[in-house]
Amino acid sequence: MSKSGNNIPFDKSPFSAASKPDSTVPIPYPYEVVRPGDIPQEVRDERFLEEFEPPPHEPGGEGTLRDVRNDRFYHGGLLTLTSNANQLVYPKPMIYDPYPDYNSDEWRGTWKGQFHPCEGPRGTNLDRRNPEDMMSVYPGNQKDFPRPALGAYDAMGLDSQVCVDRYSRYSIYGYSENETESAFGFHKPSKVAWDMLNWGQLQSECFARNSGRYKVKRTNINDTLVPPSQHSGKSESGTLGAKKRFTSSSSSLLFSRHASRSAVIFRVWHSLEWTPNIIHYVRSIIMELSLHSGAEYEVFILVDVKDNIPINVSGADVQHLKDMCIPAEFHNMTIFFNDEVLKAWYPNVGEHRPIFQHFQPVQIFSQQYPNFDYYWQLELDSRFTGHLYHFFDKAIEFARKQPRKYLWERNAYFYVRDAHGPWDRFMQMVDQSMVGRDSVWGPVPKDNVTPIGPKPPVDNPGEDDYEWGVGEEADMITFLPIFDPRETQWTFPNTLWNVPLETPRRAAVVTMSRVSKRLMNLMHEAQVEKGWGIVSEMTPASFALWHGLKAVHVPHPIYVDGQWSPKELAGLMNRGEPDKINGGSDSFWNFHHAWDHIVYRLSFMFATQTAEDLYRRWMGYKADKNQVMDTIPHQDAFGRNWYDSGELVFSPR
Repeated sequence: MSKSGNNIPFDKSPFSAASKPDSTVPIPYPYEVVRPGDIPQEVRDERFLEEFEPPPHEPGGEGTLRDVRNDRFYHGGLLTLTSNANQLVYPKPMIYDPYPDYNSDEWRGTWKGQFHPCEGPRGTNLDRRNPEDMMSVYPGNQKDFPRPALGAYDAMGLDSQVCVDRYSRYSIYGYSENETESAFGFHKPSKVAWDMLNWGQLQSECFARNSGRYKVKRTNINDTLVPPSQHSGKSESGTLGAKKRFTSSSSSLLFSRHASRSAVIFRVWHSLEWTPNIIHYVRSIIMELSLHSGAEYEVFILVDVKDNIPINVSGADVQHLKDMCIPAEFHNMTIFFNDEVLKAWYPNVGEHRPIFQHFQPVQIFSQQYPNFDYYWQLELDSRFTGHLYHFFDKAIEFARKQPRKYLWERNAYFYVRDAHGPWDRFMQMVDQSMVGRDSVWGPVPKDNVTPIGPKPPVDNPGEDDYEWGVGEEADMITFLPIFDPRETQWTFPNTLWNVPLETPRRAAVVTMSRVSKRLMNLMHEAQVEKGWGIVSEMTPASFALWHGLKAVHVPHPIYVDGQWSPKELAGLMNRGEPDKINGGSDSFWNFHHAWDHIVYRLSFMFATQTAEDLYRRWMGYKADKNQVMDTIPHQDAFGRNWYDSGELVFSPR
């Protein structure tokens, strides 16, 4: 870690008296503010990188000869940014503002109500010009840093021309606040009495200020998920949700409308060790998704209580459980549940363990807190190093723009930008490959299912000019491919309860995803009334398939720490026929460990070493001596390491 008390000076101007911090090191105010797209895109070399053909013989198995670490991930740093003309001086950070231009004439023409700034952790209304309220970025890219091998910034519309280090990302949330020295090129924000903070109350007050923007009221938070016998609210199943036939909402786009609201749910065990890094991360999510957006999102911590610890107890006992398990600042956004609650709601399924039924508690949550349009499920063994509002906004926009024609087929691919070309060229490739083949077009029939999704406008996809579905919100958004598991050797292809083996189905590995209220209602209703159980990774995708709802795999940037060429990766990771990519006996998802040498090199996957390696270096941690594959020394000669601002990093630890 590079630290020094002799910081490079910035231009300084005083804070107002009302917002002056108690820090002894002043922060320059105002910072320059940069928005997505403000920094010109670097010219991209569009020559497809096919210089390496797969070798004719690999004794260790396919793709093993170039299973070699790429040390360009671990060299360099902020001093090597392409925007930094003087590589002896640290670049200046800039405030990053990806939010809409709230209350502008254009915004008012689209949305009802008025945006009101919310109070932040420092006791003042959040100000998007204040560096103590906003994360900072640096312009440019690190010289010679590898491009993402899977997914693409341009496909999603993500900003690829800014970067962050650990200070610009987390310092306003308490990172390094107790260190006596500052990092080169960075000034500390004022300290916050975090142990006195109440994030749940801040979120509640934020909604109250902005309630005119939303159609529904906010439901008060209970300490626990309750069994059905104690559920006083009207179920969102039936006529209110699941059984209501889909109707087009395109006409509403002509008039101002209410904004949607999303619950963001972190699933944790009661025994989780709340490290400083976890706490900084959760604080950042609350600030950037909920408070800065005026309550478009609300963040919750859903705690799975084990060891036969009761939760249906007095308020004092629940408070004791919070005191034992959860940092005080998060108490009022925490909800406990246990296996007994799941069994009470879903007795006919017969399975309630998280590995098999990860969505059951989220389904119950959606019934107890029905006033959300969407439910995001996130995990605390993942990290997003960029601005999550920007990432979610672009993921939602990408999904909304996707036409339904050949959507399920595109969903199955790992999109390799430097092999498949730009997204429109990739769509053309899939289109041409599907000539003469059957495609999913509308609901896929299943016994005892009456689809609620829209009927296709024409009889077959060949008659549609990629128009159907454009502008339609996705009922499911996921970040890894959606594939047909039935003929694969994936871990759980036939893990079903009261569902016939021949039933069509789809799977999306890693359950971090967004699910709409109506899709969540369908899943809940089927488990309550019919006892249908499908393993976690198959649940939302399969129900979307049966009901003709829109499900989208978003091709976010994923880095690969290896020497494989794009063409080689595209072939290794997209196996089988075009109408069933990775849906056969040679599927990349087969759990026979033949592809572990690639799986462990990805920055986002259910099990990966690279995500841990990259994140540890980005945080300035020493290399883990227990990591057998980690042979590259820690480099900091060129400044702090950083990543591009839009990657989703997943690590099993």
